[in-house]
Amino acid sequence: MRSRSLASLVSPFMSLLMQAGSAAMPPTATLTLEPYLREQAVVHATVDGQPGTFLFDTGEGVSSFSPAFAKKIGCRPWGRISGFRMSGERLDNPHCDGVTFMLSGRPFTAPVVSLIDIMAFLGSDVPPVDGALGLDLFAGRAVTIVPRRAIIIESPESLAARIAKARELPVRIVRDAEGAALAVDGAVRTPDGLAWMELDTGNGGSLVIGNHIAPLLGLKADISTPTQASFTLANGIQVKGLARTRDLIMDGNIGAQFLNDWVLTFDLEHGRAWLAPMTAETVPGGAGE
Repeated sequence: MRSRSLASLVSPFMSLLMQAGSAAMPPTATLTLEPYLREQAVVHATVDGQPGTFLFDTGEGVSSFSPAFAKKIGCRPWGRISGFRMSGERLDNPHCDGVTFMLSGRPFTAPVVSLIDIMAFLGSDVPPVDGALGLDLFAGRAVTIVPRRAIIIESPESLAARIAKARELPVRIVRDAEGAALAVDGAVRTPDGLAWMELDTGNGGSLVIGNHIAPLLGLKADISTPTQASFTLANGIQVKGLARTRDLIMDGNIGAQFLNDWVLTFDLEHGRAWLAPMTAETVPGGAGE
């Protein structure tokens, strides 16, 4: 899935990213993302010496790998993690514990990793991946996501420099699955108050709005054919794009259609988030344009 042309683009970009943030103290680490299908991204990681390719998905909740990859690393899954998709569909999956992923030469440990046949959700006609990595892998850290290019692990100094030029968005940290999962909901203005929608880089399709708040955003319920929609985040940033409406167990889902135009910073320790546009100012050298 990796090509020479892609590698030649990534390397100069990564050298530029290393200069981002505070001049006095650079970020702690910069992890490479590569483009995948439908506006999504993948990250390469090694577990117990076994290389794998993983979808990077801020809506994943609990990081996962496939049964085949689990077998490669000698994981013997046990127990059950129970969670729900935004449609309300229940998922029950076994898990492995204390899994360390090596990303760009640095270790990141997930307390639990769920076993999921991810290709059953993505489809058999797409490039294969070995699982998906979510924000739970970075719990307690400050991370910046440069869409489809990098995950930056911020130092206190680089975080301060980055958010000085960004717009804070009220968020809720969501710890589903008995606290094993970690996702982030952003605040959306409605005439009746704030709605909370999941910020989901793994959603490469339409915005998804719950039927229960659709009329507040000028939409009808159960719109299966994507239609143009527009609403405003609590920090004044407008979200525009194609949307569908469904019966959801959450207010909505904001995916890559919107997020790929913004540099997104999470302080996962203190429950804060910021957005900055993808410009030469936020990504040195104009790489974000």
